[in-house]
Amino acid sequence: MSPFTSSPCPLVDEQDRVFAVLAGRPRDSQEWSDINEKAMEAFEEARATLKLTEKQTANRQGDYAAVSVGISFGGGQTRPANFSLTGKKQAAVEKLLSNGAVCRLAGFGDSCMRLFAARLHTYYEETLVKLQQADGYLRRNLKDNAFAAATFNLGPQVVTVPHTDHMNIPAGWCAVTALGRYDHTAGGHLLLWDLKLMIEFPPGALILIPSAILCHSNTAIAPHERRYSFTQYSAGGLFRWVECGCQTQKDFLSQGGAYRVAGEERWRRGVEMFSTLQELRANGC
Repeated sequence: MSPFTSSPCPLVDEQDRVFAVLAGRPRDSQEWSDINEKAMEAFEEARATLKLTEKQTANRQGDYAAVSVGISFGGGQTRPANFSLTGKKQAAVEKLLSNGAVCRLAGFGDSCMRLFAARLHTYYEETLVKLQQADGYLRRNLKDNAFAAATFNLGPQVVTVPHTDHMNIPAGWCAVTALGRYDHTAGGHLLLWDLKLMIEFPPGALILIPSAILCHSNTAIAPHERRYSFTQYSAGGLFRWVECGCQTQKDFLSQGGAYRVAGEERWRRGVEMFSTLQELRANGC
């Protein structure tokens, strides 16, 4: 088991590439504890406002309330679009996105990807810019944030089953922030099944992982405890849409288009956007 440390801990592959980061929390632990409390209160308020039924609190990843916002593409969509939300849900997520504590969490996730995977962050940002240039109706969740979408896992006990986020870009990162009041030494651990890792994941901590390819889940917490999470990510279909000239792959191919590189080469180019430990050290990380 990997215990929690306040210092960032990169996970590297055989070629010294940083494919995930246990980013932890900012150094001002008391201020960040306050951020955790304020975000948790906002999540609780949103769940109470939405008055979700028992059926609405079950999803593919576990039995808890969740609502997503931002730009999506997949699951039968013919083009990128913002998540379709009812009036009540739209109002709830807009209030969450305007919450100061939530904005701090989102900004920390974006900043950590920029710091530990600069090329990947640029790829996300440039893709998002091109999407919005092609379609003015597409809205970012937050200004200067490279992630296309986010999910508020509203709890009250976010315990996920083993899964991969198969709609996300494979060689990309999902920023996962844990929130709540629970003993992180006894429960709420992040499990990375492919790596056989069990990682302490305390409230307010951030972890960035390639969630599309790493099977992950988290352990249960005590009945009286509360756990929530905030995730930021980008669907793989968005990048494919842009690379096809802002059209579907089917339309692109029907017009005689052809990918410049094969799938294996695309994967290689994807992982080359990961930083190496040597690069991070040279940049003072």
